[in-house]
Amino acid sequence: MNTFILNHLAGPQGDDNTPGLRGYVLIAREDALATIAKAPATGTKAGETAVIVDDHVFKNPATDGWAKVYLTLDSNQLKAAIVGERDGRGLKITFEGFHPGNKAEALEFFRVVKNLGLIMLVPDADGTYLQVGGEGLPVELAPDYDSGKLSSGRRGWTVKGEAYANGFYIYAGTVKMKP
Repeated sequence: MNTFILNHLAGPQGDDNTPGLRGYVLIAREDALATIAKAPATGTKAGETAVIVDDHVFKNPATDGWAKVYLTLDSNQLKAAIVGERDGRGLKITFEGFHPGNKAEALEFFRVVKNLGLIMLVPDADGTYLQVGGEGLPVELAPDYDSGKLSSGRRGWTVKGEAYANGFYIYAGTVKMKP
């Protein structure tokens, strides 16, 4: 049963509404999580069903946690667009960012993540985490390498991500970093 009640939706009214994202994302393997928290299906206040307040729980907390991936500031962008036919619409969430360099760790990382289902937390400019990917509908990353030219360009990885979802959610649970 849909308990959503249409409410007023005000503008910023003087509050900051800074565009853009911070210079990193946090990722975790979907299969490393024992519990992938969800937003509540019903709420009593406007916005409650768009916030995941419970914690994601890792299967092995001693070795697992969120991995921080540096991205060049102002190279990353997150978008969500409606997809599907009438009576069956959802969201396609896309992400793009740039990781500079060709260190061995990056070469290995991007070789492996292209074959994994992930959950990604993307901090907006204000530090609010937006979650991309969920249980059974993980984000998949497609990294592309470019060496750049001696005369111009940049060397590194353009990382594109894609996930499908029924909604877009804020993650407000605990963030346990990988040791």
